[in-house]
Amino acid sequence: MSYAVGIDLGTVNSVVAVYREGGVETIPIDGRTAMPSVVSFRPDGGVLVGLPAKSAQLLNPANTVTLAKRFIGDGKKTYRMGGRLLTPVDISRIILQRLVEGAQDYLGEPVRDAVITVPAYFNEVQRAATKRAGEEAGLRLLRLIPEPTAAAIAYGLDQGRNQLILVYDMGGGTFDVSLLRVRHNHFEVLAVGGDNRLGGDDIDQALLRWVAERFHAATGLDLLNFTTDESLIARQRLKKAVEAAKIELSHNDKASIILANCLGHPLAVDINQSIFRALIAPLLEKTVYVMRQVVRDAGVCAADIDRVILVGGSTKIRVVRELIAQEVREPYITTQAEAAVAHGAAMMATSLFLSEAGDTVPVRISNVTGHSLGVDMLDEHDELIFQTLIPRQTRYPCKRGHLGFTQRPLQDKVVMTVYRGEQRRPQENCYLGRLTLPVAPPQPDNVPIGVIFELDADGIIHFTAIQLPTNLKSRSITDYAHEHNGALDIAAVQTLLKSGDARAKTIRIKSE
Repeated sequence: MSYAVGIDLGTVNSVVAVYREGGVETIPIDGRTAMPSVVSFRPDGGVLVGLPAKSAQLLNPANTVTLAKRFIGDGKKTYRMGGRLLTPVDISRIILQRLVEGAQDYLGEPVRDAVITVPAYFNEVQRAATKRAGEEAGLRLLRLIPEPTAAAIAYGLDQGRNQLILVYDMGGGTFDVSLLRVRHNHFEVLAVGGDNRLGGDDIDQALLRWVAERFHAATGLDLLNFTTDESLIARQRLKKAVEAAKIELSHNDKASIILANCLGHPLAVDINQSIFRALIAPLLEKTVYVMRQVVRDAGVCAADIDRVILVGGSTKIRVVRELIAQEVREPYITTQAEAAVAHGAAMMATSLFLSEAGDTVPVRISNVTGHSLGVDMLDEHDELIFQTLIPRQTRYPCKRGHLGFTQRPLQDKVVMTVYRGEQRRPQENCYLGRLTLPVAPPQPDNVPIGVIFELDADGIIHFTAIQLPTNLKSRSITDYAHEHNGALDIAAVQTLLKSGDARAKTIRIKSE
């Protein structure tokens, strides 16, 4: 027997859960339900993961990696650790392997299948990198699903009524908002938004800078800019004290940050609720902007929302909950805020796992993309513009296409650049990749060129460029495009491809 598990691969903490015997269980790793997403490399070549790695970080910060999830999909980000050059995918793989190992020890059975969650606002490159980390960890990925959707599954499954749910997910390193329509066990995402560089760690850093400024005023020592081993260790100790103060301020009106010895000096700073709120106000304003945008994109108003679900440890902060109550409504409070994502993923994993065996599928989800996707094209004024093929908030999996033409006689190739973004100028959007389609043979007249974006169930792009024939076989496609603002008749194009009357080239947009 083997189990399918749900994994919340978090920026600061990760959780693995399993659905069995009619209930969800959080699987403990090293005796705790949440495992720190930390990897530390020892001088003897050993690798520590999770709680042992977080403990080692205090004495060995230079050889410890945290927050790797923030950089997953970034082809330029590397870590030189233990004599090796590692990427965020490598670090994520190590974390996933430890989670699987812990799950197998707990269950006493192999764990081969998993659903892994990602922030709703993750782009296709970040999703592809996460998928690769899971596969390299030895897992068969049943699905990648957005974290807020997983949380909604955990809270909304079998509720037996229609609900409009807003999920406010603020973890250690990423922030997401999703608005979902829940009908029995069908979870339809209406709109998503977020910030992949916003979370509890940013709150910690704001507190850390505030304390460091007072320490500098009292001692003349710039704790944040020293690069000695002693200062690195002092910063780690101070960060731990700051995290404890943040938790204290979630319940009380004031907290103390005390280190008996910080670079040879005592450090003692008191902070009250008023100062704390002022420090994190700019961060929380960003979340308010995202919430409002998501509600607008979904075409509803705050009064229509039946329930607000809080996910992630940062939602325990008092001012966060007050802000949500002011903007939307009183949020639903649960003790499972940090485990909800993994619980929903475990339910989905079991649903997909059983469906492969022919059993009834109890959970259905439909997601939307948080980013517009398209290519650069010349408009009627010969201006290079960003041609959107898949607008943001489009439900996926999906296919969209557009028809264009070569620009000059005997043109021998067409080069198309793929972007993600919302700006008219291509260069102001995020570059994803480039595809070159040879025109064979070059022709004196304009050659019709079709482009198709396919966004699969995991939110990963497959981009295809097609050279269409110039004879009567493509005239119906051209007419269709004229009548539908350039949209491509995908079914007709696929018929031409099958008959051999059209040529195509495809790329899969993924992390480098």
